[in-house]
Amino acid sequence: MKEILKTLFKYKFQILFVIILLVVQAYCDLALPSYTSNIIDIGIKGYGIESYTPEVIRESEYLKLKSAIASTQELRILDSSYTFIEKGNNKYINDYPILEKENLYVLTKEDDSLEEILMYPLLSISENKSLSEVKKEYKTNNSVINGKIVNYLKKEYETVGINIKNKEKSYIYKTGGKMLLIAFVGVAITFLSVYISTYVASYFSRDLRKKLVEKTMDFESEEINSFKVSSLITRTTNDIVQIQMLLTVFLRIIIFAPIIGIGAITKVTGSEMGWVIALAVIVILSIMLILFVIVVPKFKLFQELLDRLNLVSREILTGVPVIRAFTNEKKEEEKFETENEKITKNGLFVNSAMAIMSPTLTIIMNSVSILIVWVGASKINTGSLEVGELVALITYTMQIITAFLMVSMVAVMLPRALVSIKRISEVLNKKVTITEPEKTEKFKDTNEHKVEFKDVYFRYPSSAEDVLRNINFEAKSGEVVAFIGGTGSGKSTLVNLIPRFFDVTNGKILIDGLDIKKVKLKDLRNMIGYVPQKGELFTGTVLSNISLGLKKDNLEISKNAATISQIDDFIESQEDKYNMEISEKGTNVSGGQRQRLSIARAIAKDAPIYIFDDATSALDYKTDASLRHELKRVGKNKIIFIVAQRISSVMHADKIVVLNDGEIVGIGKHEELLKTCDIYKEIKVSQLGGED
Repeated sequence: MKEILKTLFKYKFQILFVIILLVVQAYCDLALPSYTSNIIDIGIKGYGIESYTPEVIRESEYLKLKSAIASTQELRILDSSYTFIEKGNNKYINDYPILEKENLYVLTKEDDSLEEILMYPLLSISENKSLSEVKKEYKTNNSVINGKIVNYLKKEYETVGINIKNKEKSYIYKTGGKMLLIAFVGVAITFLSVYISTYVASYFSRDLRKKLVEKTMDFESEEINSFKVSSLITRTTNDIVQIQMLLTVFLRIIIFAPIIGIGAITKVTGSEMGWVIALAVIVILSIMLILFVIVVPKFKLFQELLDRLNLVSREILTGVPVIRAFTNEKKEEEKFETENEKITKNGLFVNSAMAIMSPTLTIIMNSVSILIVWVGASKINTGSLEVGELVALITYTMQIITAFLMVSMVAVMLPRALVSIKRISEVLNKKVTITEPEKTEKFKDTNEHKVEFKDVYFRYPSSAEDVLRNINFEAKSGEVVAFIGGTGSGKSTLVNLIPRFFDVTNGKILIDGLDIKKVKLKDLRNMIGYVPQKGELFTGTVLSNISLGLKKDNLEISKNAATISQIDDFIESQEDKYNMEISEKGTNVSGGQRQRLSIARAIAKDAPIYIFDDATSALDYKTDASLRHELKRVGKNKIIFIVAQRISSVMHADKIVVLNDGEIVGIGKHEELLKTCDIYKEIKVSQLGGED
């Protein structure tokens, strides 16, 4: 998890910017219902009259207001806010035609407390009742008070000469324009935040995939076997896709949903119908919690089943020739069908469980809307709620439920993504058995080299006993050292210790007097040209495969290596020659051609040490002999290790090491071993017959 967060931290500024954008977007979304409410309550129902404070009032009405105000301080505020306009004033007469007959008072200075001061006095003069009577009759600032004051101001404005229809349209256009501007800003921010979120998620997954592959490249056989190749492929592809999807959703929904939800809740806080929203939230949370508990274990099982399905698929696809040879297609199809059925049932259960979420939330959403309208209608009838307020309340409630709906979408992928995060972390946190030394030493720049095995013992991590025991020998530049023995005697294991594919359990392997554990792996492996038992080729061209160990493709070096490895005739016979395409795993060439291309790749590297791990098993005797002759010629200052099953491949070596059950039972040349080593003699007789 630490490595994943470290990778994500690279994009901290982009993520912070997305959060800021989402806050602004939430503000825009939350502002729109209020404007909708105002258009209904003020623009349509309220004739565009925004405030209890009269913009203009006749002198007669103004004096009535003053008489209804008892406080000297409030009277002072009133007088300081209005300016007396004498009738006949040409400056205002076009706006207020009543000036031809009466004096007016025009609001020229707004005071925040003025609306509260004038509320009951205005109600008093509109109802033609005393101040105490209206205060007793209308105890709270509700829609009834608002309606009566608005009706009074409408009549007063019409009397003064103000066109109420124009005022109403002006307010609606002004508020609608603000809504359009806010909506446009919201759309622009949404586009920008989606782009940045996608950018962060895509590049984060790229970096994580790169880190995962780099970590896997550090793995040796033990670590790869502990995970299995099919599982590592799933983790590098499917699991990272799950994390990428989660990050995209996180930056778009997990952050945005709480902001919009909390914002909407604050908007409806204090509402008489808050209990309806609280009830809906409790029901939604309960459903999500139940589903989460049920589904999480199934997601973990799904990834494990996907690993198993990939493993079976990979085995079938790579083993098609063998399966066909044994007419075993039906059995393998049944094996695949079994795993396929398991993952299908698991996916069906998970998707069915999560599919319940959307319709359930839709039912809750619609039920809450009906409940709000039902309760709100009675409150509108009693005058304690405005129509616009009810519309805004429904909108905010839908925003709250939608926020939970978005969170429920996350709940669908969160469990699976959490499992994927854990699986990726397992790979990134896996300790590598073959490690770099803290203090490194460097090989000397010399043409003479020596490899020494000193009291080497080795056992595989899962093995109960040593595979190799008491291995002691040395090899010098110019020598061809061959290893031969029965199947399972430890030949390949021994040579694989030299490039540190495994580490010795006890003892030391020295190259030029340096313990290979004290040298950087890169420096060690640069000293070695390696040809594995199975000729591994990569998708590309003949040239790219032979030049794999070089810094860049080199045609001249590749041609020379191809000549030595006896593959040049085949290459030259092809239409594209060294540009001939090599398909995946080298399936478009024969086994012998794959081996010779692998040998050419090792020779092209021109390393001081060559390891041929049973690399000529697919070659005929003539080609094998020609190859050995060429290797002897070019390997005068190199150490060549050859592992072979055929005695004809090793009988001309400078030194032959005979292994039996993990121990050296003979070292020497062919003639010497025929006299001193019974096991070697048995191998020779079994392969070549009686005497030489």
